[in-house]
Amino acid sequence: MRHTAFRAILSGALFQQVRTFSPSSIASRPCRKLSCEIPIGITFPSVKSTRRFMVSSDPPKITEIDKDAMKEIVEDVENSSRDESGYVIIDVRNFDEIENTGKLSGCVYSLPLPMVSEGAFDKSENEFQDLYGFEKPSLDETIVFSCKAGIRAMKAANIAANSGYTNLVSYSGGADEWFSK
Repeated sequence: MRHTAFRAILSGALFQQVRTFSPSSIASRPCRKLSCEIPIGITFPSVKSTRRFMVSSDPPKITEIDKDAMKEIVEDVENSSRDESGYVIIDVRNFDEIENTGKLSGCVYSLPLPMVSEGAFDKSENEFQDLYGFEKPSLDETIVFSCKAGIRAMKAANIAANSGYTNLVSYSGGADEWFSK
């Protein structure tokens, strides 16, 4: 959708010849990579670095773990607490999926991926607590995501990374592996 709007803006009659830009100079030749025209002399606003979108740093590494590592984390949280362990375990399956199989553990919070996608981690602490029923993870806690088979867990971890979280774990086996013998 962004590309369509960009093409519509750049295809106006006010634009001149197509140009490409190189680091050393501005070349005056047709652009074969774009299907639109770039106006001569166009300038774009400078990009600002924010907490959500860090321009100068690489995205945080998301650690994938197996069933044995997940068991250790769950046991750590069960035997101590969220605060002592530093882990927040979040299952991003839909509520009906959790009803069918049960929770991985009593210490696991439920926050379906659609809610994560709608900006759950960008909410204030009070709003997060009111909407989802548990304390919003702090930026220094390690969030461990789980789902049915690992795919949605990784998506949720990437969304959390875009919200400024850096200590992220994705359980790749998910509930399918967890409940298998």
